Amino acid sequence: MKLRLFLLGTAACAWSAMAAPTLAQSPQGLDRLSHILVLYLENRSFDNMFGEFPGANGIANAGEGAIQRDRDGKPFATLPAVDKPFNIPKNPPELRDMAILDNLPNKPFASEGIRPGVTTATHTRDLIHAFYTHRTQIHGGKNDWFAQFSDAKGLTMGYYGAAALKDSNLWKLAERYTLLDNFFQGALGGSFLNHIWFVCGCAPVWPNPPKELRSEIDEEGTVVRERKVTAAGDGNYAVNTTQSIFLNNGRQGGDLLPPQSAPTIGDKLTEKGIDWAWYSGGWSLAIKSRTPDEDKQLNDLSFQWHHQPFAYFTRFDPTNETGRRERDRYLKDATQLEADIKAGTLPPVSFYKPIGVLNQHPGYASLVPADEEVGRIVRLMDESLMKDSYAIIITYDENGGFYDHVAPPQPATAGGRADFVGPGSRVPTIVVSPFARKGMIDHTQYDTTSILKLIGERHRLAPLPSARYGAVESLAKAFDFGG
Repeated sequence: MKLRLFLLGTAACAWSAMAAPTLAQSPQGLDRLSHILVLYLENRSFDNMFGEFPGANGIANAGEGAIQRDRDGKPFATLPAVDKPFNIPKNPPELRDMAILDNLPNKPFASEGIRPGVTTATHTRDLIHAFYTHRTQIHGGKNDWFAQFSDAKGLTMGYYGAAALKDSNLWKLAERYTLLDNFFQGALGGSFLNHIWFVCGCAPVWPNPPKELRSEIDEEGTVVRERKVTAAGDGNYAVNTTQSIFLNNGRQGGDLLPPQSAPTIGDKLTEKGIDWAWYSGGWSLAIKSRTPDEDKQLNDLSFQWHHQPFAYFTRFDPTNETGRRERDRYLKDATQLEADIKAGTLPPVSFYKPIGVLNQHPGYASLVPADEEVGRIVRLMDESLMKDSYAIIITYDENGGFYDHVAPPQPATAGGRADFVGPGSRVPTIVVSPFARKGMIDHTQYDTTSILKLIGERHRLAPLPSARYGAVESLAKAFDFGG
């Protein structure tokens, strides 16, 4: 009970603190960045993708901290067995038919080759990645309850080794530019909450939510049941996947999130007269009246409605002329991204959300197509008019339920850098830029909010009213402008 009261007290302090209404300062040299493009991938922890990257804080440093335990603190003899780990239609029949993955030692394991035919192109089943579950898995920084509280059990301990990834675009970019090995997802849990956090540094509010949508936790704060909204006593926040009243797949009944009105990074940019855009794969198809064939196409490409954070905000309400105008100007289809790069009309700040099959999300995506898409975008920028002045930040929304051995900042010790909402586990992040430190691993502690702060400093924006925004290290520190 004491733990829960502490967390609630920390949450109240975090949400009541407001950043001072002063303009951010632009660190020396930051003005040389003409364009910032954030490429936002899906659901991989740092250890899952870069656990064997030379020189990084990876799997080898986990030691006894990688041992997974039951609720009584006893180590598992072997990792809990995984039911149907590869039962995904896109896999070959011999993998789909594998009933169980068992007898794995109680430690992280290389996923490629764990069974014959398993490669980086193999689709694994999805893993639970929800707010209270994630907090419980972290277990106050011990990180020893990932397998115990995962619906995919031992699969949470899987990662991809250096031999499997050394020829990938992501690995080569990390070798050539700057890899961040101490970068944490902004919020605990899944994609929905982390996408909202990514644009406002805040959790979405749901005043007077239906009681049946409340999550449940026990007196120690351990997850009992995940639902869309925070548990009773934890405030009125939507923390697990909830679709927008403005943009949804039409199958959510009345359980849609009311309009959001918190200021976003887009609002701050617009106030300053700085152009920006959110590019999303499948967007043009999602917002139109569709034929059955178009619905199937959108579904086959795994378009995710809850990956469109700006669509949750009143500013982009499509039911009125002003909202439609704002949406048409700032929220764009991914096909427009290539055209804007080639034409030299890319806004100074832009975000790219690849469609599902190109984002590396377990279940509906493997690693390979997204890696190819990353390489394509970097090549386009390297061949563009912006080639001498751009920054691409390649990052992930959240860990996807995969284990990471580094404890996220905790409210008791991190001050304003941690609060009730997060941060969560480490995620892979690479800074690609002519001004990135070449061949370097940056160990600075960042989280997703650090990207917002970089944008704010570069364009001297009024800060977002988020205590974390004011407390985290800006990603500006990852650049070298030569003094």
